[in-house]
Amino acid sequence: MKGSEEILKEKVVQICVRVSENEKKKLQQKAKKSKLSLSNYLRKTGLKQKIYPIPDKEFYQVYLQICQLKNDIFKLDIDKIDECLEVIEHNFLVIYNSKSNGDDEDGYNKNMGS
Repeated sequence: MKGSEEILKEKVVQICVRVSENEKKKLQQKAKKSKLSLSNYLRKTGLKQKIYPIPDKEFYQVYLQICQLKNDIFKLDIDKIDECLEVIEHNFLVIYNSKSNGDDEDGYNKNMGS
């Protein structure tokens, strides 16, 4: 396995690419969402390597709530299940709407019926 110094030595050639301010912002946002530097994001994209976006911690907490409900579903009565689902729905919408006002990349909110 190569050490970090060896990997850095391999990357000595620079490529300059011209983009608009808007394109740069979009690329930076996508890189940040994937927890990658812009260089690593562009390299992976250009080499058609898979990029996995890292979900926010808040979304992970909602996922844990869903898992807990799934594990407990046969122990709960229907009213308690309904209550748990309402809390999960509320938490999800709070998170969703706090991210870019709930809008997608084009400024629309198609996923939530708006």
